[in-house]
Amino acid sequence: MKVDRKSTPFYQQLLEILDESQITFDEPLDKHTTFRVGGPANYFIEVKSAEEISKLIYYFSLIDFDYYVLGNGSNVLAGDKGYSGAIVSLHKHMTEVRVEGNKIICQGGAMLSTAASAAAEAGLTGLEFASGIPGTVGGALVMNAGAYGGEISQVLEKAEVVALNGAIINMYAEEMMFGYRTSIFK
Repeated sequence: MKVDRKSTPFYQQLLEILDESQITFDEPLDKHTTFRVGGPANYFIEVKSAEEISKLIYYFSLIDFDYYVLGNGSNVLAGDKGYSGAIVSLHKHMTEVRVEGNKIICQGGAMLSTAASAAAEAGLTGLEFASGIPGTVGGALVMNAGAYGGEISQVLEKAEVVALNGAIINMYAEEMMFGYRTSIFK
């Protein structure tokens, strides 16, 4: 007998954090990865803010629930059997890129190439290496994305991140333990 997930306490708690329209059941992951592979995720959640991510991660940590934060799905291989936890997607709503003086402010789901374009349009240098990278800004921090001799660690000043306990904190680049295709977030 299949359980109606909308009637579970878990789902009701999600509705304390999110709108019903942000939650999808059994969402095929092949629609959300650039390799176009992957079975269904039990829960696919499209977050709209850092506060929503914070509340979700805090809740998931309390109940020891598996989740994976997904941006554009670049270089992500999802199994054909799917994912039994929740995919927390940033790519639909958390994509803002704006210029403030000589800085580019980006949300984690923004495409890195969009940030590079915004920098170029504003006459700012340093992000040229990122123009052809198909990933998001958040993903770039996780893997210290780079190309053509440049890396995100060379241009990042600080980032607002959500810790594993749900706390929203500011971290400076020097705290992120960047290395070749790695960071503290990996």
